[in-house]
Amino acid sequence: QLDRRTTMRTRSAPLLVALLLGCLLGARAQATVSFSPTSAFPNRYARNVCSLIASQAESDGACQLDSYYGTTRGRVSMAFGETDCVVTLTGCVPGVCYSFRDATSTIERDDVPRPGTTGAPAASLFKDVSAVEGASSSSFTNDGFSFKASSSTVKIAYSVHSCADYYSYRGSVGVQECRGSFAAITEVGAGMPNSLSC
Repeated sequence: QLDRRTTMRTRSAPLLVALLLGCLLGARAQATVSFSPTSAFPNRYARNVCSLIASQAESDGACQLDSYYGTTRGRVSMAFGETDCVVTLTGCVPGVCYSFRDATSTIERDDVPRPGTTGAPAASLFKDVSAVEGASSSSFTNDGFSFKASSSTVKIAYSVHSCADYYSYRGSVGVQECRGSFAAITEVGAGMPNSLSC
């Protein structure tokens, strides 16, 4: 009887260890979904996971952006250092002009030219943004990005400045927070008073 109990305990020990490891690894896998750096000393040049996705909302979800970080009060959250990203919008209406505004462009900027960007937006959060498929025209300015859809699906490619690059032209900003996400752009709109022209 004693030997049988000992054998059962011996057999159940590896099973218990396997279950514990599974839980720990599962928790670790879930933790990687959090896109924000958590270090007390964040890397100001860090690259981040691409956050923009097509909205899955049943109402007002057509040709609309959302974010893994979330969207609050019409502001879509992003993070610094998102690089070589692509998002495909669905449900767009061909011939309609769509746009979103850069919610960070009004932050005071030092009066210093940005090298190598003659004629390019200097105050934008984006390093670059363009419609690579499904649009007949597009425009990228300090105010934001607009495009005229030529298809029901529009593919947008973008990269965001690193935290160091963004704040190197905003030295007067008191708190230069590199960790976490922030309200970066407005939701995509068409024909609204604050919409950009194509």
